[in-house]
Amino acid sequence: MLAWAVGVIGTITTAISLIPAVAVIASVSGVSALGFTAPLLVVSVMYLSVPILIALAIANTGRRWWLWLTIAIAVIVLLLVARFAVGSLGVYWIAF
Repeated sequence: MLAWAVGVIGTITTAISLIPAVAVIASVSGVSALGFTAPLLVVSVMYLSVPILIALAIANTGRRWWLWLTIAIAVIVLLLVARFAVGSLGVYWIAF
């Protein structure tokens, strides 16, 4: 039950905080903007994956909680490094 709460609430709140940034990304049109749009959408998906990975670790899916937690930590580290290039996109849990 806790895993579902973490996954659902974390993903929904992260998605809500991403809405303004994704709206700006989607408003940019043209082939020349694809180099800007594609990486930011990949980063947005990475932000959404963190609560899901943490929920999988809590649920102990496949008795590999350590794998899901390690992947979540690796994604967070990648997002912290990428934050200097693309910003935090308004995600509340990384904009400290």
